[in-house]
Amino acid sequence: MTVPVTVVGGFLGAGKTTLINRILAAAPARTAVLVNDFGEINVDFDLVETDDDLIFELSGGCICCSMAEGVGPAIKRALTTRPEVILIEASGVGEPRRVAEFALLDPALRLDMIVTLANAVELSEQVNDPLIGDTVVRQFDGADLIVLNHTDTAPPETLAEAHAILRRLAVGRRVVETVAAELPLDMLTASTHAIFSAGPLVDASDHDGMYSSATFVGPDAVERAGFEAALTALPRSVLRLKGWVQITDEPVPMLVQYVAGRWALTPAPDAPAETRLVAIAASGEMDLAETLQNIMGSKP
Repeated sequence: MTVPVTVVGGFLGAGKTTLINRILAAAPARTAVLVNDFGEINVDFDLVETDDDLIFELSGGCICCSMAEGVGPAIKRALTTRPEVILIEASGVGEPRRVAEFALLDPALRLDMIVTLANAVELSEQVNDPLIGDTVVRQFDGADLIVLNHTDTAPPETLAEAHAILRRLAVGRRVVETVAAELPLDMLTASTHAIFSAGPLVDASDHDGMYSSATFVGPDAVERAGFEAALTALPRSVLRLKGWVQITDEPVPMLVQYVAGRWALTPAPDAPAETRLVAIAASGEMDLAETLQNIMGSKP
């Protein structure tokens, strides 16, 4: 009896964790989830809504770049819980196809599907960005289903351009538009797998060299106006910032979700009672740790 595996990938901020939670809400009770985040604090791990004994954390790097130390052992641990289904959320800078290969190699597993999410607003700029474009393009390699998310905030011409890009990058693959990753779950089946008709697997990019991450953990609290101003002023090289922040005059911590210039703060009453932030940026001259320190030191 083999265990079906679904791999969910997509670039930073595409909506992977939201989709994972939607799948879990309708999945069998024994669904194991493997969550990988690029950074020392695995925020997505804490945002996945499943039983504690069925979620497995992989932090500190990209699992498609460190298979022996990452996804392989985690799958073995997951199998000891006797799951009916395994979901793997790949890192936002990872390559879902490389992760899915484990389901093809392990006789205890059966690959069900590779799902890649794309941000309808950001896709065109991402694939044309000299720093991150190659990473984004690779994430569609071998995907069975493309979920074009955040379509509610994409102007018509931007949405049309995103579809044109996907027709080029994912020839013949199904593309579904979604808002907040509301994917009809009956689409999560594939009669044939695109991974078998994909081209030769090229050498993996050095994601640890292409991207950098930094964390901030502490009891510090900030005033909302200064924190929001600091988020607005972040350079474009900061691709993702997420976590929880203590804001003065707020009764509970706030969940921070920042993606490429857009951000949201929402109450998170069950979050840790301290500020915990992780930032991910395209590697360059910027001191990302110092940037986080500046955000926390900002005043209105």
